[in-house]
Amino acid sequence: MPRDMDRKAVFIKSAIKELLETNRDIEKYDPKDRIAHFGAGIDYFDLASYIDCMKYVTGDWEEFCKRSTITAHEIAKKYDIHGGSHLNVAACVASTQAIGLAFRILKRNPEKFILSGGFDSMLCALHYMGFYKLGALSSWEGKPEESCRPFDKKRSGLVIGEGGVAYSIQSDDYADNSKILAEIVGYASTADSYMVTDPNPDGEYLALAATNAIRNAGLTPEDIDCIHVHGTGTFRNEPAETQAIKRVFGRRYDQIPVFSLKGQIGHLIGACGAMEILAVIHSIKNQVVLPTANFETADPDADLFVVRGEPLKIRINNVLKLNAGFGGQNTALVIAKYE
Repeated sequence: MPRDMDRKAVFIKSAIKELLETNRDIEKYDPKDRIAHFGAGIDYFDLASYIDCMKYVTGDWEEFCKRSTITAHEIAKKYDIHGGSHLNVAACVASTQAIGLAFRILKRNPEKFILSGGFDSMLCALHYMGFYKLGALSSWEGKPEESCRPFDKKRSGLVIGEGGVAYSIQSDDYADNSKILAEIVGYASTADSYMVTDPNPDGEYLALAATNAIRNAGLTPEDIDCIHVHGTGTFRNEPAETQAIKRVFGRRYDQIPVFSLKGQIGHLIGACGAMEILAVIHSIKNQVVLPTANFETADPDADLFVVRGEPLKIRINNVLKLNAGFGGQNTALVIAKYE
C-alpha cells in the first residue's frame, strides 16, 4: 500500500464489505437502531512523508496523521448508521472491550443492530520503534515463523500483526438463527492500576475480570471447557495469566486446555481480541482446542495445559476469552455454543 495510507482502515473496510455482502441483516433495521462499536489501535503517522517534505523543521505534522476516528465516521456514513458510532482505543483490549460493550447494549436494547470488531496495524517505523524501545519485540534468531512462542520457555517477545475483523452482533430475537455462529453470554473488564507496560504479576484483576464474566454468564468455573488466552509470547504476560487462571480455577488450573492464536498471526494489538474470537468460534463449531504454534518446552512459571501438536477434540459449550493490555487493562468474555 502507499505509505500515506492507513493500512488498518483498508482492512476494516474490506472486512465490513465482506460481512455485509454475505449477511444483509443490517437492512432490516432502521438507521436509528444501527450502532457501530469498534476497537482500534492508535492513529497512523506517515513519518517518512513528514521527514521527506521537511515539515519536521517547522513541526507541522497534522496532515500526516491518519486518525482512526475518521475511519469510524466513514463507516457510519456509508452504512447509514445513526444509533451511535463509537471507537474504543484501549491498547490490546480495545476490540474485546468494544464487543463486550456491544453485548451490554444489546442486553438492554435487544432491538438494536451492532456492527462491531476491531482493526489495527502497527507496521510503520514509529510504532515499531516504540515496541522495540520497550523491549517487547521477539529477539528470536531462528526461523521467522517461529519467532512468537506463547508459553514456551524460550519465548523472547511478541511479533506485530495486522488486520481487521467485523461482526454483526444481534439479539437472537431479531437475528436469522440459521446464521448465528456463537453466543456472547458474559463480559467483564477490570484494571490492574499497576504499571503502564507490565501486567500485575499476581494476576489478581485479570482473575477478577474472568470471575465476573463467568458470573455474568450465570455459570461457574466448572462450566468452562477451554480458555483462549491472551498469550503474547512475552516474558511477563504468560506467568501473570497463569496466576490469574490459578485464582479462578483452583486445582483444575492445569487440566483445562488453553490456546493462544498469536503464534500463528502475531499480535494485532487493538484488533487482537476480535480476531482471536474467530478462533473461539472455530473451537465451538468444530469442538476442538487448537495447538498453540511454536509451543515446545513448558515453562515452570506458566504451567498450564497448553495444547500442542494436534488439535484436541473435546466437548465445548463455553469458552473463556481473555485479553490484557497496556495500562493494566483486562477483559474477559464468555462465548457459548448457540442452542
